[in-house]
Amino acid sequence: MMTFTLDLSWVYATLLLSLRLAPSFFLTPLLGPSPIPAPVKVVLTLGLSSFMVLAQAVPVRIPDSVWELIGQMASEALLGAALAYSVQAAFAALSFAGRTVDTQIGFSLAGLVNPMTRVSEALSGLLFELLAVAYLYAVNGHHMLLRALAFSVRSAPLGLPFAVPRPEMIIGQFATVFTLALALAAPLLVTLFVLDAGVAVMSRSLPQFNAFVIAMPVKVLVGLAVFAILIPRLGDFFERWLTSILDGWAKLVPLG
Repeated sequence: MMTFTLDLSWVYATLLLSLRLAPSFFLTPLLGPSPIPAPVKVVLTLGLSSFMVLAQAVPVRIPDSVWELIGQMASEALLGAALAYSVQAAFAALSFAGRTVDTQIGFSLAGLVNPMTRVSEALSGLLFELLAVAYLYAVNGHHMLLRALAFSVRSAPLGLPFAVPRPEMIIGQFATVFTLALALAAPLLVTLFVLDAGVAVMSRSLPQFNAFVIAMPVKVLVGLAVFAILIPRLGDFFERWLTSILDGWAKLVPLG
């Protein structure tokens, strides 16, 4: 008669690791708001967690009390939320850059529903976010993120208390990604500012010149032209953008 033995330590380690991985899958634009059904995401999270535990032979001690169990689960969920914050902040910075550009170029009057977040969003912000996701999968960035999560199991063993990041660390990560976002928007903002200055000079010199009617189509054409020049050269930017996510994770847990 065949017998089946269930390793409770493996089950518990899988549960703890799934709490660490779940925020990155459910709260970030990578998989979170996508049309993938929630049960599929749960199965994916549990499957990845179980494989990582088996591959690395993660040692976990089963807690002796309910309070210790709750503490370990809360610690893993908090660490997972902190890791997801770096990803979410990076995408929020792209959305901020796009909204800033749209305000200057005139696209803020229109909006599209972002398929990743299911909310109305600025056109340029949606473009930047979709390009970021495309770049991430094109260079196997999702593999880098999964390897980083696997390394975190070694450097931050499951079940140990998680030290809440210092405020300056959180602010520093926020500042880093938003500096990158401003660098992304800078060429368009500078070009449109020069165009606005030229239109202002013309409207002062020619009072009968209808600045709004004439300038809006010109700004759209110039903005699209700058987009056409900028997009093929965004590879280096998105490389630094992805590095900022990994650097943010490395500040929380060593990844090497």
